[in-house]
Amino acid sequence: MSELVENKNDSVSISKFYDGKSIFITGAAGFVGVVLLEILLRCCGGIKSIYILLREKKGVSPQERKEEIFNRSLFRQLRGEDRKVFDKVHVVAGDLSLTDMDMSRDDLKRVTEEVTIVFHCAASVSFFKPLQYLLLHNAGGVNNIISLCKKLKRCEVLVYTSTAYSNCNRKLKIEERVYRLPYEAQRFIDAVDNGKEELLQQIVSECQPLWPNHYSFSKCIAENLLIEKASDIPTAIIRPSLIGPIWKGALPGYIEENSSLSQLLIAISKGFLKVLPAHPKVCLDFIPADIVANAHVIAACRLATQSHPSPFVVNCSSHGSYEYRIGEHIHVITENSMKNTIPHIFRYSNKCWVDNHPVKTKLLSLFEHYIPAVGLDLMLLLQGKRPRLVSLYRFLDRVVKISTYFICNSWTYEVGNFWSLQRMVNNKEKEVFYTDIKTLDVWDYVGSFVSGAPFYDWKFDKKSKEERIKSSRRVYFYSVFIQVIVIFFLCWLLFKAFLLLAQSTFIC
Repeated sequence: MSELVENKNDSVSISKFYDGKSIFITGAAGFVGVVLLEILLRCCGGIKSIYILLREKKGVSPQERKEEIFNRSLFRQLRGEDRKVFDKVHVVAGDLSLTDMDMSRDDLKRVTEEVTIVFHCAASVSFFKPLQYLLLHNAGGVNNIISLCKKLKRCEVLVYTSTAYSNCNRKLKIEERVYRLPYEAQRFIDAVDNGKEELLQQIVSECQPLWPNHYSFSKCIAENLLIEKASDIPTAIIRPSLIGPIWKGALPGYIEENSSLSQLLIAISKGFLKVLPAHPKVCLDFIPADIVANAHVIAACRLATQSHPSPFVVNCSSHGSYEYRIGEHIHVITENSMKNTIPHIFRYSNKCWVDNHPVKTKLLSLFEHYIPAVGLDLMLLLQGKRPRLVSLYRFLDRVVKISTYFICNSWTYEVGNFWSLQRMVNNKEKEVFYTDIKTLDVWDYVGSFVSGAPFYDWKFDKKSKEERIKSSRRVYFYSVFIQVIVIFFLCWLLFKAFLLLAQSTFIC
């Protein structure tokens, strides 16, 4: 311990702390998990081994999924420097929602004997799944992780990835603590396990104020489980807000397709989303993925080397660092989309309306979304193909309706524990394990959003930038042409209806 701590300010060497450690990670295929894995491999060379829990998915085996992870652009630097570092990573085949995570006897033995640090980053992030499903995977997954930690011969720390929106039903300042529910968290899980849907709905309705979606509520229940069942385990809860692309790290601008910000970026940059029902002056709270991962790394070290009440809750939020409004964000995206045209665009991304007036947004949506969609679907029908644009926009409306709660509201967060993480890192490593978001140039950072798209989209496109610009112009003229034709057709129908009405009135 004395080798880790500097006398001046109790800062420590993070990399030395991880020397000789064996680590267990869930969710290593997700955005936070994969960034965390890359940082540990690149910056903590003394790590002994890392076990990642992966299940078979869509016919792809866990071992094949591991290879897919290391083939991502994020690991390009490590692949070029030393591929042997990947030998430290061992796949554990299993399923988080099952008892003992469905590990084999040999894997369970190795993990319980060697692992001392657990990062639980896995979660089912869905606003459409039923509550029962999310409780089974999110809260039930935490239950199984706690059980695993108690089986470890020596558990130094458990770090759980929650969300800043686990208590989004509250309008007051969100403190760095766990907000207790009126019932024990286990009671919700038991109701699901025993098929008691009426009881589940009853106790959920008594949790006031109600959460806007089942996902946020399931994460709150998971936090309560840690209070109830992991009091004997040093535990950190990291609550990131919207997770953005990597800021510094191995590949600045890197973002993955399953990120909520990347989905918004792609929808706007491709010209698919032209109307966003949100208040343009609401501040957008996003945090770079590498800062979130570094917060995990430092928090684990802090709990293992210093005494602190458990759970140690960290609101990983940009609150108080900058004011960046959603209207400004959409404007920057559209501006950069025209400068850095991305492939396979649907329409020209010169404008995206941001307004929270319900009537205005419905009219804009009709003109910008559904009229072009109807026109393109008619063209598909004439070509003998299945129309799909209108149904895609109906699905988009469902997504936007759920997202409206978050893009029309903002929250205030306590961030004392978050700021304290940077003070813990010694001066030599402050540029390696950084969490100080105050030094972030938000405009430069947001400008990198579109340029980060190649890491998962441009690899399928062989066109040059000039060819993409020409293609986008053609798409623009096609879109305008279709709008003109459809509007002309609608006007013709209205004119015919007016004539029929006039004739019937005259006859009468």
